[in-house]
Amino acid sequence: MNRQRGSSSDLAEARVQWLAPNAVRITRFAGSPPPDRPWLRHVLHPSDLTGLGDLSGLAVEVREGIVHVQTRDGETVVAEARAPRRSRDDHVHLALRLAPDEGLYGWGEWFNAFRRERGTVTLRANESPSFLQGRQTYSTLPFFLSSRGYGLFLLNSYQSDWRIKPEQGVLEIDVADPPADTVVIYGPAWRDTRSVTTYTALTGRPPLVPRWAFGLWVTGYPQEDQAHVLALVDEHRRRALPLDAVILDYHWEEGFHNFRWRRSLFPRPDQLVADLKARGIRLGLIFTPFVNNRQTRLKKAALNLIFHNVPHGLEQDDERALPEYDEARARGYLAHDHASWWFGEGGMLDFTHPEAARWWNDHLRPLYDQGVAFFKNDDGEYLPDDARSHLGMDAREYHNLYGFFYGKAIYEGMAALDDRRPLIYARSVWAGSQRYPAIFLGDQNPTFECIRRTMRAGLNMGLAGFAYWTADVFGLDGKTTLETHMRYAQWALMAPIARYFIRPADVDDTRFPWSHEPQAEANFFKYTELRYRLLPTYYALAWEAYRTGLPIMRPLLLEFQSDARMADVWDQVMLGDRLMLAPVIEQGATTRRIVLPGAPGCVWHDFWTGDTHEGGREIEYAAPLDRLPLLVRGGTLLPMLTSAPQHIADDLRFDPIQVHLWPPFEPPVERLVYDDDGTTRAYERGAFSVTRITAEGDSRQVVVRIKPAQGEWPGQVERRQVELVLHRLPEPSEVRVNGLAGMSWTRKAVEGCPAVAVSCARREPTLVEMLWPA
Repeated sequence: MNRQRGSSSDLAEARVQWLAPNAVRITRFAGSPPPDRPWLRHVLHPSDLTGLGDLSGLAVEVREGIVHVQTRDGETVVAEARAPRRSRDDHVHLALRLAPDEGLYGWGEWFNAFRRERGTVTLRANESPSFLQGRQTYSTLPFFLSSRGYGLFLLNSYQSDWRIKPEQGVLEIDVADPPADTVVIYGPAWRDTRSVTTYTALTGRPPLVPRWAFGLWVTGYPQEDQAHVLALVDEHRRRALPLDAVILDYHWEEGFHNFRWRRSLFPRPDQLVADLKARGIRLGLIFTPFVNNRQTRLKKAALNLIFHNVPHGLEQDDERALPEYDEARARGYLAHDHASWWFGEGGMLDFTHPEAARWWNDHLRPLYDQGVAFFKNDDGEYLPDDARSHLGMDAREYHNLYGFFYGKAIYEGMAALDDRRPLIYARSVWAGSQRYPAIFLGDQNPTFECIRRTMRAGLNMGLAGFAYWTADVFGLDGKTTLETHMRYAQWALMAPIARYFIRPADVDDTRFPWSHEPQAEANFFKYTELRYRLLPTYYALAWEAYRTGLPIMRPLLLEFQSDARMADVWDQVMLGDRLMLAPVIEQGATTRRIVLPGAPGCVWHDFWTGDTHEGGREIEYAAPLDRLPLLVRGGTLLPMLTSAPQHIADDLRFDPIQVHLWPPFEPPVERLVYDDDGTTRAYERGAFSVTRITAEGDSRQVVVRIKPAQGEWPGQVERRQVELVLHRLPEPSEVRVNGLAGMSWTRKAVEGCPAVAVSCARREPTLVEMLWPA
């Protein structure tokens, strides 16, 4: 028997390397230990491994060729069911033991399941429009979490098949060479700096996006001209509906891809950028990794007939980029010379090639200089099976990784420009891509089934550290009804990133926020306004994701792991640890069954009505068409803006703010307001501030402490105006601020609730005591 604790050494048929106190890499091999794959140094990206706890008592044993990972008290974390074997000449077969009723979570952006107890998962990235999302997906990750308290990351990018067989108590993994190489992460408490946090410590955590990125985005499909783009923005402003970003679709560009403006649609691009900037709008542009050298007129015409995806008058345009293609091919920058996609055929750039990535970014530089804020890097799933890689991988190994290197190259190219926070918007990703935000969950339709799919996919990605994703409002195409318009907006406008799709009015006039009856516009405005007012909460959660890897939007299981009823709840989600959303996901429904987490004594407050429900049971929630079921956990301090801005300006500061208080406050509760300049990476160098707010008390007295801001950064406010909004509490009979009664505070009413407004100096504590008669 071989036994190793907390060290690195070679065992018979296994090499053991400790990556963290609770994470061990186990490489199985025959003969000499294999070298690391060339992509591994790009993906494994260890960051902060402090605070993981003392789990150094983990042990790895190899008994009769079978690997066991155990805790210090002999509890088995994970064990092989049998030793690896070659199932074919180019494949390896692994088998892991499963416990009865063990649930597995993860494997990437899966739309068809959340908790899995049986079935097969095949990891190969594919273009996956909505009609294919029952069996495939755009982004696959060889990482899962087990309900038994461990995670497993397979360090292999080849296509793999994972067969969950509860009847045999086994998880079988078939994967191509190189030999079986896994990381086992032990952390029974997923939420408390164990499995999720360790995985993201090893593969990287999401950096902060620009603050404006939490605003509303829009894309038109197919692309309309310059006047239409400005008219859409002006209509937002006329209706006082917030908007922060416009992404132009494919045909902004003259050829695919020469990165030159198509003058028939955008005759004055400099003026377009200036006009958008004057309206507070950031501009994004889409591209794909192709450099066209062939036209496919028949295919283009057929697809346009079906999908109406070409702007009027451009059906016969020559969209090749022949000089760029010839240059890229001559320099060896292509992973494949003749790959096919929607709008032609051409070379796919090899983003593992440093010079190719630099060449591509050099073409983007004039657009950045012109004022373009970010790019949407689409179509990373197309790499053919006979492609090549500068790193020496064959196409089978490169295929799933392509989206990772594609996003990495663009993100790092933007980071090299200056100190701005890079932002990309990717469709295909892999493990480690959470370092290059953000992603969108593919092409959907405005149906209840697509709402359900995006909920599962978003939660699955969150468990792998992806903080920033969007379930596009209304999906890519398909006509909305009044009901789907309203219900889809209630869900997708609350996602970490919010974007909606329109189509030209002569193609589909049902996708504008103001489509259908006035009720639909009021609904869209209501949830857009709520999103903007919650900006301090979203921003603090982004800071938490950067520090810990915990996602902004979370499955209930992550927050309430000890409650067995949460094990397969995917149709209710947590925004952070305090707000629970339960979108209506059934056509015609006006009520919603909600499972309330927590033991008896835990309470949940209705965000809209103030009604209180005891945790640990189920309720039937009244959900008329204009209401998203939204509940607040008892003992919550919720920072919000006092009003929704029309856009998130670079100089926006969290002042004034409201802090909404929901009892009980025993034991004391705490919330932080995180702030920085919102645009640069100076926060990585310590230029930020954190203001901690605590509340404690009972029905007779509540004490709120607003502590001095910790941290310095240019532009922070010296005094912050704070409104304390009291829910489920009457107006206090007496208020003292820093021990003084009288004019040191202002009595207010906010949305029907009593409120106390105070002015807080940044460098000094503020103590607010609110009292009620005995």
